[in-house]
Amino acid sequence: MVALQVGVINVKDAWMEKVLTTRSNKDYLKAIYKVKKKHGGCRNILLANEMGVSKASVSVAVKKLEQEGLVSRDLWGINLTNEGEQIAERLYAKEMFFIQWFAEIGINEETAQADACTMEYAISEETFEKIRDYLKTCQLLAQTQTE
Repeated sequence: MVALQVGVINVKDAWMEKVLTTRSNKDYLKAIYKVKKKHGGCRNILLANEMGVSKASVSVAVKKLEQEGLVSRDLWGINLTNEGEQIAERLYAKEMFFIQWFAEIGINEETAQADACTMEYAISEETFEKIRDYLKTCQLLAQTQTE
């Protein structure tokens, strides 16, 4: 059994929903986070490629996120603010949790990634935490039974 180990940052869902009214905004924050992890920085073209959208779409979305205080821009690219990074890390952690879980139960990688992205938005934070806690309990029980 693969251990599901994903860090969790406490960001209230209600606050996240208030600030990020659309799935698109959340997707952009998460994509910025992923691009920065992969490339060390985030520029419009890298974000456009990650999201499969035009640079113009990225500019509009980033401007909205900047107005919400979730990103900033400088000569080197797009940066997440502390709040933006907390939200992005939380979304990324949730997605990675589901990808790992789905892979563990035998779902192919492509389907696991697509379904994980859907699940991160389809369930509440409470449900996610209960699923995560339940699976951790199951893993602990399985470990004690094999020892």
